[in-house]
Amino acid sequence: METERTTLRLESFPLEQNREVNTTLSRMETYSPSFIYQDTLKYQRSSLNSNQSNLSADTISRYGRTDSYGKAVRGQSRKSLNENREPRGMAGRAMIGFYNIFFWISGAAVFSLGVSSLLDLHTKELSNLFQVELISYHPAAPVLYWLHLGLLLDGAVVFLTGFFGCWSSIHENSLSTSMYLLLVLLCCVGEISLAILAVICRDKSIQVLETEVMAKLQVEYNVEGFASFSRSLDLMQAKFECCGLHGQQDYASSAWQREVGGLDGGQQLSLPLTCCVLSNKIELTGFLDPAPADLAGCQDVSVSTVISRYEDGCLDRLVNWGSHQFITVAGVSVGCFLLHSLGVILTCCLLHKLRRPAF
Repeated sequence: METERTTLRLESFPLEQNREVNTTLSRMETYSPSFIYQDTLKYQRSSLNSNQSNLSADTISRYGRTDSYGKAVRGQSRKSLNENREPRGMAGRAMIGFYNIFFWISGAAVFSLGVSSLLDLHTKELSNLFQVELISYHPAAPVLYWLHLGLLLDGAVVFLTGFFGCWSSIHENSLSTSMYLLLVLLCCVGEISLAILAVICRDKSIQVLETEVMAKLQVEYNVEGFASFSRSLDLMQAKFECCGLHGQQDYASSAWQREVGGLDGGQQLSLPLTCCVLSNKIELTGFLDPAPADLAGCQDVSVSTVISRYEDGCLDRLVNWGSHQFITVAGVSVGCFLLHSLGVILTCCLLHKLRRPAF
């Protein structure tokens, strides 16, 4: 009976007192000479431990928690609070989702501009006239073509990054948000690099345009093995309605006149057919198969002023066209850079809220 009363009294003790009693019992068990008394103490110990493992929620809240049970309760409380509280950074995630609409639009627009420039026959051919030596001792490269290709790649990356941004804004995950921030930063670096390269190449190409194109005109035009340059020059003359860089006199001393006597398609010509007013000039590929409206009048170079051929040089018009292309690339790149910089700021704010402790 005494053992039962002791056990009942122990069950009503607070948790801290139970721990003290448990320690006291251990000492009594060690130093007690009576085996019977030791058995009684062991029974009390087992009852006490059983009582601690089956503490009710009311007793726990009143007297405290055990270590293991406390961890479970804290974990359950944290889970319950996380389920009941509003998601962190809700406004920031909504802003990122709304911002990604413009992100997609900018990516689609840049991608479309790059594709249209690369597929446009006139732009592709005229881009061959703007050659810049970017690396010393390397052949000059058609920089306009590579800039348009850069726009296409940038637009594709931006468009795909927009999908990842929407996914990361839906999930409350700082890792996915950090990855999205990294991708947007890479887009910004690529865009500002394109803008700087476009400005530098514009200045360098215009500086060497007259000397480089004039030298090629004298040596390569309508000469076997240089069909690409000949097509570009014919397009320039048909599109801008001009003849040569400075005028029709540019062809008098060219290799085409000196070596083959102006032979073109079995005809003896004084000037290229694209220097003539063409009856098929509105056709997209009219420069590849020019049809002069008045071939005889066009080729009669003894007459200084005629209406059947173009007499102005193409240099200024070519420079204006090239400058417009370079400025377009630079302007689009800078505009996208500014728009995407806003995305970097918004993402940093959202990331700060997601990493802020919830308690």
